[in-house]
Amino acid sequence: MRCSVPRLILSLLTALLLSGCSAVRFGYGNADSLARWWIDSYIDLSAEQDALVRERLVRFHAWHRKTQLPDYVAMLHQGQKFVSGQPTATDAQALLDDMLKSGRTLAERATPDVADFLATMTAEQIERMAARFAEKNAEYAKEAQLAEGESGQRKARYKRLLERVEYWFGDFNCEQKAALRQLIDGQTAGSQFWYEERLRRQREWLTLVRQVERERPSRARTIQRLRDYVARFDLPEDAARLAQALALRRASAELAVLIHGMTSSAQRSHALHKLGDLIHDFSDLSRDQPVAVLPPPGAGSRVPIQARIG
Repeated sequence: MRCSVPRLILSLLTALLLSGCSAVRFGYGNADSLARWWIDSYIDLSAEQDALVRERLVRFHAWHRKTQLPDYVAMLHQGQKFVSGQPTATDAQALLDDMLKSGRTLAERATPDVADFLATMTAEQIERMAARFAEKNAEYAKEAQLAEGESGQRKARYKRLLERVEYWFGDFNCEQKAALRQLIDGQTAGSQFWYEERLRRQREWLTLVRQVERERPSRARTIQRLRDYVARFDLPEDAARLAQALALRRASAELAVLIHGMTSSAQRSHALHKLGDLIHDFSDLSRDQPVAVLPPPGAGSRVPIQARIG
């Protein structure tokens, strides 16, 4: 679950951004149901947990629609400026920083709800989650071709990046594809590093969840542990690995600028049109309020979990 709700919302949004406009509207409208299904696939929710998760996700989704979608619209406008202008690596890094900041906002909002859910988890559910992590890690390693060394990792990265670039800019010609491959070959393959970071986050998450299940700490203590986890989620604490992570991020920002530079005016217009469609969709979705936004957990009178799901 890895602080599941915020991470999942961002994953869903990324998937929706690579889909058609109708998928954005349909997918976002059902994001709470998709999130509940995803959590259940990792945990195997009990009836009581399912009721709790349903309630909290509805509230989180309503809050997200009202408060976060306008911020996403602003980020998409920044994306349009990036595409239409003469961007630098600093501009690309700023866009990434905005996305990471958005993720931290989601995590902070979800933390009390996640703490309440962790208080209900059993040892069996935790081991199921660990097994699910291992299964997904094997899929990730295979897709990233980690076993084939840097050469295989670059091939996998090229395939993945070309798919994303062509979604936004339209088809690349042979010369552009060759140039993209050359750019990727000229950079350090970071797939193994980020895979190790993925494993680190999972280890820390499982340690946290097992501590909560074993010790049954106070709600306040669990919330603090979750906040500590979120604080070190994006980047490693080890100085050498932190430097490597920052270097890889900088290289990715530079790559984004170089890719932008090889696109034609027609391809940039294609990207601007897609961004404009998303701005329209997110603007409409932010104004559509099918569910009233409830106060955050802990605000006002607080009803015990048992009463809410009974």
